[in-house]
Amino acid sequence: MLTKEKRIEQLLEQDDSHWRWGWGVAIATVVMTLVIATQSKLYPPLLVFISFFPYLCFEWRKTKLLLTFNEDARYQRLVYTDFGIQWLCFVLTICLLAAYYADSLSPVVAIAGLFGIGVMSILAPYVINRHLHTLDAHHVRGKELREARDRRFHESKTNT
Repeated sequence: MLTKEKRIEQLLEQDDSHWRWGWGVAIATVVMTLVIATQSKLYPPLLVFISFFPYLCFEWRKTKLLLTFNEDARYQRLVYTDFGIQWLCFVLTICLLAAYYADSLSPVVAIAGLFGIGVMSILAPYVINRHLHTLDAHHVRGKELREARDRRFHESKTNT
């Protein structure tokens, strides 16, 4: 089993290996969003798909890496559950927007649904990461990974 420091190193290496692809996807997403947004009001579900699908691809790669850190079935089930909830939020958002723009939902219901999805997409990973940390003391939480990224960024600025 890897230590927390080794896991952070591997997660940062994965970030480093995909940063160009990430920026390319972000730029392409902005361009496609601008083009589609000018076409019709019926395209917001497509915009959500274009905007968030690349994020899910990055999260899937992170999920696959996290699965290599611990072979315990409960740990792996929670890692899959975390990704599954993100995927569910993505699909629910697209469905909710599609229903709203098809005039099947009122604005209040659509806003309430989006709010609920947003809360679920924030709270669920937090709760799951707490459980993962109880199963594996070396599990890297999101806060620890962000701090490692910040440290690395500040170290690179001071070295230049």
